[in-house]
Amino acid sequence: MKKLSISIIVALFSFVFVSCDSNSYTFNEMRSICKDIEENFEKYTENDFEKLTARFSELEKKMELRELTEKEEKEFAKLKGRYYGSFTKGAIKSAKKEIEKISDKISNTVEGFIEGVK
Repeated sequence: MKKLSISIIVALFSFVFVSCDSNSYTFNEMRSICKDIEENFEKYTENDFEKLTARFSELEKKMELRELTEKEEKEFAKLKGRYYGSFTKGAIKSAKKEIEKISDKISNTVEGFIEGVK
């Protein structure tokens, strides 16, 4: 988990050196968060999700206070959609896996019950 946290921090700080424009930096950081969620959702802890959500919300608030061009407005909306979509997709995948585990247990229990009453 430390490696994952360190890689997130390195990725975020690398954007500081790449971009002088604060809007570009913010967009890059938002893209980085989206990518991390898409690639690592199952590895995150609840604490990781809280940190990511807090950081993304902070970035959203910053962008909402700025005057954006039409192109930036579209990009901002797209990134918000991507974030919430990625988060939702990951949650659905995790829920599906848990339901499959429960379903297997129920199936085995019913099978055992049927064998027991024969």
